[in-house]
Amino acid sequence: MPKPTSPTYRVDFEPVGKRVEVAPEATLLEAAQQAGLALASACGGMGSCGQCRVEIRAGSVSPPTDNERVILTELELRRGLRLACNTRVRSDVKVHVPQSSLITTQRLQLEGNLGEMALDPLIHAHDLELEPPTLHDPRSDLGRLAAAIPPIPGQKVSADPSTVRQIAVTARACGWRVTAFLRDGEIVGVAPIGSPPLGVAVDLGTTKIAAVLIDLTSGEELAVAGVLNPQIGYGEDVISRLAHAQRNPDGGHTLAAAVREALDGLIGELVEQAGVSRDRVADACVVGNTAMTHLLLELPVHQLAVSPYVAATDAALDVKARDLGLATAPGAYVHVLPCIGGFVGADHVAMILAAHLDQTDHVALGIDIGTNTEIALAKPDGSLSSVSCASGPAFEGAHISDGMRAAAGAIEAIELTETGVTLRTVDDAPAIGLCGSGIVDGVAELRRWQLINERGRFDRDHGRVRQGRQGPEFVLVPADQSGSQRDVAITQEDVNEIQLAKGAIRAGLEVLLDVTGTAPEEVKEVIIAGAFGSFLKLQSALDMGLLPRLPNAGYRQVGNAALVGARWALVSRQARARAQHVAERTAYQELTTYSDFSYRFALGMLFPSLDEKVA
Repeated sequence: MPKPTSPTYRVDFEPVGKRVEVAPEATLLEAAQQAGLALASACGGMGSCGQCRVEIRAGSVSPPTDNERVILTELELRRGLRLACNTRVRSDVKVHVPQSSLITTQRLQLEGNLGEMALDPLIHAHDLELEPPTLHDPRSDLGRLAAAIPPIPGQKVSADPSTVRQIAVTARACGWRVTAFLRDGEIVGVAPIGSPPLGVAVDLGTTKIAAVLIDLTSGEELAVAGVLNPQIGYGEDVISRLAHAQRNPDGGHTLAAAVREALDGLIGELVEQAGVSRDRVADACVVGNTAMTHLLLELPVHQLAVSPYVAATDAALDVKARDLGLATAPGAYVHVLPCIGGFVGADHVAMILAAHLDQTDHVALGIDIGTNTEIALAKPDGSLSSVSCASGPAFEGAHISDGMRAAAGAIEAIELTETGVTLRTVDDAPAIGLCGSGIVDGVAELRRWQLINERGRFDRDHGRVRQGRQGPEFVLVPADQSGSQRDVAITQEDVNEIQLAKGAIRAGLEVLLDVTGTAPEEVKEVIIAGAFGSFLKLQSALDMGLLPRLPNAGYRQVGNAALVGARWALVSRQARARAQHVAERTAYQELTTYSDFSYRFALGMLFPSLDEKVA
């Protein structure tokens, strides 16, 4: 009689996106080590250094130990903070790992290569040398400052109470020699004379947040930083987070607080890099998909999660930075670009803007591949059309058996040879899993070498395919050579996940061409944007059918176009006007209403035949 197998529990480490099965009562530190995650632990897991702090988001674990009660406060323990080395697993568990607890961090794509925009910022600096008040000149501080600013026809200088408080303190501290930051007649901040105003542009992604600090008088980039979106701990994709917001009375506020704290931390990192003070940050521009911007602003999201997926507003919005918990100049605003539809947001508008799709003289496609993939088609007559494809989180490493995000040890490039496998990992660290570009490379290579057929099924009789625990698989790195001491493999289920993602993208693209009456031969340019698109090997994407073979098109990878668009909108009124025009004139095509979509989706899941050539 066979012995019953021992139960195991799954531990999900977020936001790095690594999963591992462990035995009951294993510590979270042991689980992290088994998964190949480098958790900081100077004391070697004895529970004395406090470096391996994690937050329990779901599941059952052992109660806090005496060590933890010494190191962690009661408030921290109530929030779910624990020491990984002292916490034992008693069910499936979801764990959030803060960046400070990791020895290594995830690689983030922070920039794009799409040029610059002519400066025309909303914020203007006025260097002022004022006479201090006297008994003969007892004007108010604001009145004194306003009178010194050159008059602007039709505008009356004003300031809100928060800025007035700053004026009173700063003017006296600086001997009445100050620089005033003016936005359409409103003083939003003051600083010592000669201090140019600064702005922050942000791409608020579902997985990653990227930000850049700009000198608004020169357009010079002063600092760049990025962080993983902490909302990942509440769901990897948009729908999961919307569900959390609806399911929990304070769910929306919790998600907003998490991302606002991350944004404020990013601003702190940017100004520290640049060696400047926060109160010089006089303006900000944020882009993101519709759900991300709604959650940031705590707008209603129920209607986004159900058909017909309607935004609470599609207009550009300006809100005070302090209302979002951001420490900046006291009167500074955050500008959020307009969106196009329920799942086509401000980040897509920013991508269209940065890629000049609204000004093209030829037929062009813009594709931003991610958990949601947005595709825009632009024509020389000025028409713009867009679709959003639910491609899923496979390109972030999720739902892949050995998947992870692009942290140290993630396989990012693969080449099969007659004798083995050639790999490249992030930071050249020992391989512990596959990130998005790696899984695309791997599947493309499996197809080239005929280890999988057009339907994505493994050739079980092939000598390089083995039978794994869950079906046929191809081992990339054996356990004795990996950083986790476990085999790293591509399984049948992994191939299936990539097929679903590529099927959605190909179907969306074909529907977009069809509804706009565009023949494939008419497309002259394909622009691939976004973090995943930056590291994607173009040949692999074409060979495995993720991207279409368009006979007359050139292909261009442009990096983080959404952040470029946000930066342009930060420094230019014209860019903001263009963004508004893009949002108003872009026709959104809802794929689920297209009768042929399911058929095209099924066809899109197939891999191209091996004799097809890339044009």
